[in-house]
Amino acid sequence: MSVYETLRIAIVGTCDTKLEDLLYLYRRMLDFSNSLEKNSFSINPVLINTGRPSASCDHQNIDISIHSLLPPTTVYSSRNDLVAMIGGALEKYLLDLVRSGKIHGVLAIGGSCGSSIVAKALQSLPFGFPKVLLSTMASGDIRPYIGCSDVSVIYSVVDIAGLNSLIKQALENSVGAIVGMVKSRALTGSKLPASNFALECRKKKKIAMTMFGVTTPACNAARAVLEKNDCEVYVFHATGSGGMAMEKLILEGAFDGVLDLTTTELADEAFGGILSAGSERLKGAARKGIPMIISTGALDCINFGPKETVPERYKERKVYVHNSAVTLVRTNEQENRGLSGIICDRLIQNSREDKRHKIQVWLPLRSLSMIDQNEILFKDEKANQILHESITASLRDTGIRVVSKDLDINDKEFAEGVAIALLQTIAQ
Repeated sequence: MSVYETLRIAIVGTCDTKLEDLLYLYRRMLDFSNSLEKNSFSINPVLINTGRPSASCDHQNIDISIHSLLPPTTVYSSRNDLVAMIGGALEKYLLDLVRSGKIHGVLAIGGSCGSSIVAKALQSLPFGFPKVLLSTMASGDIRPYIGCSDVSVIYSVVDIAGLNSLIKQALENSVGAIVGMVKSRALTGSKLPASNFALECRKKKKIAMTMFGVTTPACNAARAVLEKNDCEVYVFHATGSGGMAMEKLILEGAFDGVLDLTTTELADEAFGGILSAGSERLKGAARKGIPMIISTGALDCINFGPKETVPERYKERKVYVHNSAVTLVRTNEQENRGLSGIICDRLIQNSREDKRHKIQVWLPLRSLSMIDQNEILFKDEKANQILHESITASLRDTGIRVVSKDLDINDKEFAEGVAIALLQTIAQ
């Protein structure tokens, strides 16, 4: 017997411009329902219109038009304002449906405008909740549409404007994807929203950790210590979206502690790199008052794409070509002084004095990464010294403990030390 006898999947799109495509999705879901009967499942599509009111929007299969949820007196000054209003109303509506268990997945389709309307709503849904976006924009920079969420994105190849053999295949694949996700959750009994996963199993302590390629040895050694001490470790790749996802989950109460070994995203935010996690980076754990150990891993790196994309102002700097798609620029003394200020300000301004004993900053005095340690052309001892001395001076008498070690960040002794320190802080 399945967890849900009826699996309800929201289909979201602008019915004034894409009704034919949306109805095709609707019919395909019903076809799936017939094929799933032997497994005690049925599919009930819920068609949600995010387009403008029009004659086509009165179709019998449309369950609701988001326009109808806006106050009758709503006034907007531009098309962009209207898009934001519709998107906000959709977000609230979908969240209400998810929280009340009335839908089990969301499939949205759109071009540039339609994708923008649904983007924030999809991003607001819990981690693990099935959500798929079929979009004409999926072959480019899709970060505005998925943010740090786990939206599954499918490229439509051709525009979503009427039916042809190519778009039919894309529509069918998107139906298959969302139905497969929803059915999988039903079969495994995953009824809780994923944002509440911290409530599902509290036997193990849940630890967030940040990692980059050049800090991998440190993270692996620290993770081994934590896992031996009954912890479940969630490693976030410090690529911008990784840091954003971690901060979001921290604020949702997902973790018992944070081992923020790799803070490289701060350098990208400050100096124009491509892997910025935004201005909320390093704030979540301080606000929540949970145990946190921070280090300066990969703060020697500002991250860019292929070498030819490095801004002109950095052309004469120390540059390390990590691979054909990633080029690293070495932070200098002035930049590291600025980074120390960002770190200390965010920790102090976002923490309560009576919770600061739960925060420690560990400083690896010899190197910040593999390439700082081994590559003579990338190494800058003076820049590292300024970074660490500035942090030490700024956090003196704040209640936040600073621990300096004459080690490389990837030394096993350093990595195991930060892990043990976090365990001890959690146990207090």
